[in-house]
Amino acid sequence: MNQFDIYINPIAKGRGLYPYVCCLQSELLDGLSTRVVCFVTGDATVAFDKVSVPIIIDNTEFHLCMNVVATIESNRLSGLVCNVIDWRNDIVNAYDALLMGI
Repeated sequence: MNQFDIYINPIAKGRGLYPYVCCLQSELLDGLSTRVVCFVTGDATVAFDKVSVPIIIDNTEFHLCMNVVATIESNRLSGLVCNVIDWRNDIVNAYDALLMGI
């Protein structure tokens, strides 16, 4: 499991608005049984400026919602879709905006 991997949202009730989750957690903490994830939406109206990152999955725009974060048991994350390492700088900037106000 790699940082910035995108998986199908394991929470069935939430898949309508958030079809995917993105693993934010560093591989340095692979020994933990949980992963910190943010939820990914295709609905731009729930994506906030500065704390959401637009990404492309299968030629469709989605948004990593850095303000919608949870921990999920790693064994519940399956259905790897892609990795968004190419958006790393934008993700870190959104994280900084959310937590540090910069």
